[in-house]
Amino acid sequence: MRPAFIPATWRNITGAHGFTSYRQRRDWRLVLAACGIPHRLAQFNGREYLYVPALLEGPALKELTGFDAERKRPPAPSPASYPHWRLAGCFLLPLLVWHGMRVGWWPAPELLPPPRLWLAAGALDTLAVRLHGEWYRVVTALTLHADAAHLCGNLAFGALFTALLARGAGLGRALWLTILGGGLGNALAVLLRRQPVESIGFSTALFACVGALSGLMAMRGAGRREMLLPVAAGAGLLAMLGTEGERTDYLAHVAGLVAGLALGMWDGLRQKRKWPTPPQWIWATLAILLPVVAWRLAFSRL
Repeated sequence: MRPAFIPATWRNITGAHGFTSYRQRRDWRLVLAACGIPHRLAQFNGREYLYVPALLEGPALKELTGFDAERKRPPAPSPASYPHWRLAGCFLLPLLVWHGMRVGWWPAPELLPPPRLWLAAGALDTLAVRLHGEWYRVVTALTLHADAAHLCGNLAFGALFTALLARGAGLGRALWLTILGGGLGNALAVLLRRQPVESIGFSTALFACVGALSGLMAMRGAGRREMLLPVAAGAGLLAMLGTEGERTDYLAHVAGLVAGLALGMWDGLRQKRKWPTPPQWIWATLAILLPVVAWRLAFSRL
């Protein structure tokens, strides 16, 4: 039995009993509409049935079967978050202490060189790096800031993004990826520049952290779209946060994002393949030692 307004060549794809629920009727019609398959809804004997052209019966059933199977599939378990990730921002407080000693908010230890010399010793000077091999500057420059506003902005956003990265990579590894990515970003910017430039600030490491977070999330994606979305989000954050201000070092921000993206994708691959890795405290120690060693080299040149 079929209603008169349904063509004789159209087939019932809902079986003898029709739809079993309103949700099924709604979802099936949405799927067919999205696939561009013509369909008509008919109601008789207190039940609702869905008809499609005979030539499209096979494709329609294939799309609907796939949709139902996808809906019944249990959701993938969310990746476990690492403990202590909320403490990531506390490890950025040495930046505040270092800046305070340099500008005279509080006294610097007497065993260190005079703070007035720190800026010249640690700023990212492309000529000093290229001509004299002072590559430690790619790390020391991360710990220097022009003023309190510059510092506070980096601390605020840095605390947010390092915490997010620590949740997915672990506290120690997040700090290491951030510092290492910032140093690699500065090094890449030096290699790409043709004119002499001096720059300072933690923002390169900040965007390395954003890139690492994007890369880590991309490697957890199941499909191409799920992999591209975090990368696009990282690029959007760069466009929103990393292009404002007269003294903004856009090239260093881009380089930091790229370096962090590569490191984050590598860490995501490591997690996916379950490769062994040192404990988190070792990565945290390396993250602290890297700027300490870099500044020791900088002070040895004075």
